[in-house]
Amino acid sequence: MTRKFIIVTLCAYLTVMPSAASGIAPKHPSTPKEKEEQALYNLADKLTEMLLSLRNVIAVNQDVINTSSVSGEYCFKGLVPAVVGTQVGYDFYIRTGIRVKQTSLTLRNLTNAPDEWEREALERFGAPDYPKETPIAETVTAGENGVYRFIKPVYISKACLQCHGEKEQIRRDIREYLEFHYPNDKATGYKEGALRGGISVTIPITKPALDK
Repeated sequence: MTRKFIIVTLCAYLTVMPSAASGIAPKHPSTPKEKEEQALYNLADKLTEMLLSLRNVIAVNQDVINTSSVSGEYCFKGLVPAVVGTQVGYDFYIRTGIRVKQTSLTLRNLTNAPDEWEREALERFGAPDYPKETPIAETVTAGENGVYRFIKPVYISKACLQCHGEKEQIRRDIREYLEFHYPNDKATGYKEGALRGGISVTIPITKPALDK
């Protein structure tokens, strides 16, 4: 199955699905270009929600993941939402050509650093008057091809505080793991509900599709 077939199939399927609750009212596209943009928006939104669901499952099951079923002892393995999300995003990119990326202005893993487009979006998310949960989306042309850019803000949940809360309140074994693997960690000290960063989706599109 080719990357082009995967993208076209997903877009065709998701065109008929309503957008997730994101703060943006669904459009009523009439032209082929508007319909394609709506399909790309829906695809990016659903991929974002899928990654957020995966991260949430990992977050709420940390005790199961880190507790031995034999001895009952707790041993932190580092299999946290951010790590799993990064690996899944990379694997998905290799398989489909669509990049799904976690990013933030306060980094733990430097490989998730935002590019210029993502940084500008994250700065907008952080503005006091920015509507919560509202994504930013844009079609960017480049030469003969282009990309569809989409990013949705991510907020700290209670489960996130296990690794992103105040340092003195993080379990000692988790804190030591983070200090060893991420000596330049900037991703602690958060409160529940605070903006953590965003999930960014980049979908490659061809020039003929852009000209519709």
